[in-house]
This record gives sequence, structure tokens and C-alpha cells, in this order.
Amino acid sequence: MSDPEAEQLLATLLPKAEEGDADAQYELAWRQALGSVLPLNDEQAVSWLMRAAENGHALAQNNLGARYYAGDGVEKNFIEAFHWFYAAYQQGDRKAGKNLNSLIGELSDEQLAKAKARSGLT
Repeated sequence: MSDPEAEQLLATLLPKAEEGDADAQYELAWRQALGSVLPLNDEQAVSWLMRAAENGHALAQNNLGARYYAGDGVEKNFIEAFHWFYAAYQQGDRKAGKNLNSLIGELSDEQLAKAKARSGLT
């Protein structure tokens, strides 16, 4: 990599992200998803997004839910979309709540039961 700005960003964020800093993981994810300063790399973006979501980052959880809903960089999976929207909603993310309500309207009773079980609601 020969871009000094990208090198500086990675030098700053990568150690934090690798140590489990969810904010750094999320920033790496969105920068790689959009190709902002860092090269566009959707596979790596999803990996960092997943790590941030698993570390409790509400925006990452909502965005990961949206990716599962649309099948963007991951296999389309409404059960996983529900899980991540619900996790973000539990942290007060209003957009995630709206996404969750929209998704619920599209789920069969069987899918809803599976989604609730995946999210620990049964």
C-alpha cells in the first residue's frame, strides 16, 4: 500500500481493532465497504462488521442485519437479520427497531419462531 493516508489510518485502527475495540472494527468495516481511504474490500468489510457486531456495536449490528436482509456480502438470511436488528434495537437503535418491525411483517410464523429462538426470546 503506497497511500500515506491509508497507511496512517491502518496504523491507528488496526491494532485497536485486533484487540477487540468495536469502534475501530466498525470504522474499518465501513471504510472498506465504501472504499473510503482504504481500498474497497467487501469480504474484509463484512469480517470487521461481524466482529464489531459481536462486540456489541449497535450500528454494526444494525448494518449487519441489513446485509443479511438484502444478501449483501453474506447469504440472505432473515433469521440472522432479525437477530442483529433485535440486538441493535435492544441497545436503543431506533432505526434497527424500524427495520425489525418491517422484517417481522415479511416472516412466516415458522421463521418468526426460529428468529425469536436465535435471539433468545423463547
